[in-house]
Amino acid sequence: MSDDRLPATVTPPTDPALAAFQEQVIEHGSFSQDWVTTRFSSWRPILEELEDRPTQILEIGSFEGLSACYLLWRLPRAHITCVDPFIGTPEQAGLDTRGLEETFDANVALIDASRVRKLVGASMPRLLDLVAEDARFELIYVDGSHLGLDVLVDASLSWQLLAPGGAIVFDDYRWNYLGDDPLLRPGKAIDAFRAVIEGKYELLFADEQVALRKTRTA
Repeated sequence: MSDDRLPATVTPPTDPALAAFQEQVIEHGSFSQDWVTTRFSSWRPILEELEDRPTQILEIGSFEGLSACYLLWRLPRAHITCVDPFIGTPEQAGLDTRGLEETFDANVALIDASRVRKLVGASMPRLLDLVAEDARFELIYVDGSHLGLDVLVDASLSWQLLAPGGAIVFDDYRWNYLGDDPLLRPGKAIDAFRAVIEGKYELLFADEQVALRKTRTA
């Protein structure tokens, strides 16, 4: 069987804004892990399109709020809806997740907590609530459960919530810390989802993360 995984792409130059974010925010917050900032340079074209616009962002999987803080800091007119159970996930075993929600609250307050809507709980019911509200988002970041079937559910519901012309970013495409079984990793689920929406999106970048733009006719 052929390997249909996305090829790695060359990482764009580091966004100079990241150094300022490190100094102004990270050094003043409570962040035990940084899994994301090195990847935000790839987001630069997406964020530049949104920086002068009122923007609705959805984040699935917030942990301590580092990525939410960056998006709030980088896009001062943006509002972000954060979905997380704030109890840790199987892939975070070994990390101290006590007081995780309180840590998230304190960190986003460094920027502007008034622009954050926090939805506590598992992603599927919270996303279904958003679908029922007929919510729409210009940017969606999927970084919740890394189990294959969960990724498919998050992807499918997020696609319904993504505005035409909006971008969706999947984290940890090549992640396989629990093994190569497709049920235990995101990559094959992301590939399967792309196959379902073929012709309805533009591939923006692909490496450790995969970003798609929903076509305006999708």
